[in-house]
Amino acid sequence: MALKGFNVMLQAEDAVGPCFVAYGVVAETEEQAARLAEGAAQAEGFWSVETDEVWQPEPDGDEDFGDIPEVLGRNDPTYLDEDEEDWD
Repeated sequence: MALKGFNVMLQAEDAVGPCFVAYGVVAETEEQAARLAEGAAQAEGFWSVETDEVWQPEPDGDEDFGDIPEVLGRNDPTYLDEDEEDWD
């Protein structure tokens, strides 16, 4: 099966607090992409890691992902503001 690019949004927690963090992953399936991103997050020191969403970005035409599934990188965590949790 050919590898595809995925973005994986995770809910996690670190020493600062609860956050969202997104990883760019090359994998065969959404499930494999999620597992790779979760493992990378845990290796970086995040805990309570859960997959929130997995999606394929629009292709730009120059995709040559090779044949090894891998995590390409991640964005900076976006921390949840506890004061904004109650919108009532």
